Amino acid sequence: MRTRRTGRIFITLLVGLFFGAILGHILKDVLPILDEGLKVGLKPFSLNLYLFDMSLSLYFRITLAAIIGMLIAFLVVDLTRRY
Repeated sequence: MRTRRTGRIFITLLVGLFFGAILGHILKDVLPILDEGLKVGLKPFSLNLYLFDMSLSLYFRITLAAIIGMLIAFLVVDLTRRY
C-alpha cells in the first residue's frame, strides 16, 4: 500500500515538473525569468565497437517554472491525500 502511494506521489511530481517546464517555455517571451535555469548532466560518452559507434549523454534542465510546477503538484497531492 505504501509503495503504491509513493509511486503515485513520484509520478505526480514528475508530471508537475514536466508541465511546469512546458509552461515556462511557452511563457518565456512574456516572463523570461520562468525559463531561466540550470543545466545539469553528463558529458557525451562515446563508444566505438568497430561495427557501430554509440554516444550517450544525459542532461536535465531545471528551470524556475519547472520547480513551481513541481511545488504546485506537491500541494495538490498533499491536499487530495488529506480528503
